[in-house]
Amino acid sequence: MRLPVVFMFSGQSSQYYQMGRELYHSHPRFRMWMDHCDEIAQPMIGRSLCDVLYGDGDKSKPFDRLLYTNPALLCFEFSLARVLIEAGVKPDYLLGYSLGEFSAAVVGGALTLEQGIRFIVDYAKLIEAECPPARMLAVLDVPSVETRYAHLFDGCWLTARNFDRHVVVTGSVPAIQSLREAMLDDNVVHQLLAVNFGFHTEMVQPIEGRMLELAQGIDFQPLQVPCISSFDGSTRDSRFDTGLWPRHFWSLSRHPIAFDTTVQSLLRQGDCCFLDVGPSGTLATFVKYLLPAQTASVFSDVVNPFGRDNRTFGNALRCGGLTDVRSA
Repeated sequence: MRLPVVFMFSGQSSQYYQMGRELYHSHPRFRMWMDHCDEIAQPMIGRSLCDVLYGDGDKSKPFDRLLYTNPALLCFEFSLARVLIEAGVKPDYLLGYSLGEFSAAVVGGALTLEQGIRFIVDYAKLIEAECPPARMLAVLDVPSVETRYAHLFDGCWLTARNFDRHVVVTGSVPAIQSLREAMLDDNVVHQLLAVNFGFHTEMVQPIEGRMLELAQGIDFQPLQVPCISSFDGSTRDSRFDTGLWPRHFWSLSRHPIAFDTTVQSLLRQGDCCFLDVGPSGTLATFVKYLLPAQTASVFSDVVNPFGRDNRTFGNALRCGGLTDVRSA
């Protein structure tokens, strides 16, 4: 029996220079969709998005300019979703993680691609102009990190729970630096993420009114595919009141992410096929650690930073139920 297919869309920190480069140069439909997105985005950001991604940028260097990373993630995830769908892998659910929920809403038909790119670019400009700098830190294997480091949590917030041993802490630049120094002394495994603003905290509060105005200017349409939010675990479908999208977009930007409980709630309804339609494969990894020992659920990345895009893409098609992937 076919498992329900869940497309998962990752957010900020999953991006990197050269993401999907092999697929861009070898898969005509993926390239067509990326070039189409580029034509829409270029007048808004002042340069070619594909040149930014596939120029001379070093994959190992941080790709963290919000004006470029916001549309890059949306365009990449939209294009990857389109080629999966065209190949015959149809999603039953779209699960967005933070910024990835904007990608899910576009793929689900709540707003057009052009509306989505324009909104995400204007959102980036607002953040860069109005919000103070911040840093995000992924932390492993520290139960109750906010308790263990309570003396250093002034100016920090727990902003994402991904699985029981993986959380994200966001805070001001000095606060995160102090926390990092303490974790280095304690040999705590952590990673500084390529994000320079305090998403999911009060640090983005200054843009609430302007962001709501931007979203209220969009003529939202009923969803064609149900969307699951990792902000509150809720599912939105064709019956969702389109007038509530602006407030929802603000809420998912301002409040913490609960990816762990969102996936666990979905699994209580039955097994699924989870496909990570982001560029890094991180959500597929999170799902791996969230699945119970006895499960028929499967998961796969579609692209990752380690190359061999075509092989990984083919594996994802098989995971999604296709048996003949030669023509996909």
